[in-house]
Amino acid sequence: MRFRVVSLGCPKNLVESEYLTGKLCAAGHTLGDDGDTIIINTCAFIAEAARESIETILEAARDEEKRVVVTGCLVERYREDLPKLLPEVGAFVGRAYYNEIDRIIGTRGYYHREGTFAETFPRQVLTKPPTAYLKIQEGCDNRCHYCTIPAIRGGLTSRTRDDILEEFRWLLGEGYREINVIGQDITAYGKDRGDKEGLVGLIGSLLRQKGDYHVRLLYMHPKGVTEKLIELMGSDRRIIPYLDIPIQHSEDRILTLMGRGHTKAYLEESLSMMRRRMPEAVLRTSIIVGFPTETDEEFDALLSFVHRHQFDMLGAFMYAREEGTVAYKLKGQIKKSIKRDRYNRLMEAQKEISRTRLTRLFGKTVKIIVEDTEASPKAGRMLTQAPDIDGIAFLNGECRAGDICEGKVVKTLDYDVVVEV
Repeated sequence: MRFRVVSLGCPKNLVESEYLTGKLCAAGHTLGDDGDTIIINTCAFIAEAARESIETILEAARDEEKRVVVTGCLVERYREDLPKLLPEVGAFVGRAYYNEIDRIIGTRGYYHREGTFAETFPRQVLTKPPTAYLKIQEGCDNRCHYCTIPAIRGGLTSRTRDDILEEFRWLLGEGYREINVIGQDITAYGKDRGDKEGLVGLIGSLLRQKGDYHVRLLYMHPKGVTEKLIELMGSDRRIIPYLDIPIQHSEDRILTLMGRGHTKAYLEESLSMMRRRMPEAVLRTSIIVGFPTETDEEFDALLSFVHRHQFDMLGAFMYAREEGTVAYKLKGQIKKSIKRDRYNRLMEAQKEISRTRLTRLFGKTVKIIVEDTEASPKAGRMLTQAPDIDGIAFLNGECRAGDICEGKVVKTLDYDVVVEV
């Protein structure tokens, strides 16, 4: 059978698409854009993502000669409602059935059972070299009050260190040199296993592998970023100086309503420690505006916090009221027009901060990952820009797609740079 995969949502979902692809290819099936079976690995983190997933499914199902198989978060969140909602779909496959996808792919039905899925190896990587993702855990125990992840993906389930190391060595052997370590909250790695060394011990094990490669740590909860972790990150040039710390808000009352488990004072101290210990590091965060009962004064204080800490990159989201979360029942929901206004004000402030932060790079030599040499101008990323979520490096000079090379920053923009390779 010939199949193709449409992977929606986050890189964690992409890794699962890669596992499904590898499993099917190992069973004798063939991956191709003209496949007669379409696997749609869905996202349903928020209602808007679920709508996008459903639209993608319906679009694929218009071709009656194609067979549609739906996997991913939509199946986990809406479960037995889906066959009635989407009768066009051949099979719905829950995550606990992924290791049986080669048996299920040609059947019709609804396959779901309780349980999680943490296995990601072997897999067929769908990203282009030199970039790949390394998922070290599944699920989350933080239970933030706005978040659907624990309901969709379950509690924290860490992979064994040996399993992760095997996959890491395999990725290096396949020529991948930018390895992005991912999970819902990688600072929680190993807690479910009683691993006292946790993320620090795991990254130390990865770094004992010889080779010319770079490791990026993505999605770190502020509570889990310790001085020991920052010390490790600053001690080895193969760890990209990139700190992805979603704070979500700055004000104590909102942080408490969000169930974040820390205070504004903790954030102030922690972010200052990171800047002090790794002054050249890129600092990225995520923020939710318009959380229930957020006042004008609290939003203004959030803006002041952002100005004070000068995040290099910032992703903002308007609060989405999601059924099944603690925050869903909160009174004082904010009007969409107010949320939109606050979002726009925050992003305007961040644009100025980003532009100012990037000017520090003018004339400096930076490492570049070359991605697209067919575009005009050629495009890539600085090593301190994460794939898909950060800015772009527009490239002048001779270079090949997939290369990691050096270049001089000759111009800086709002979020992007121009580099002479």
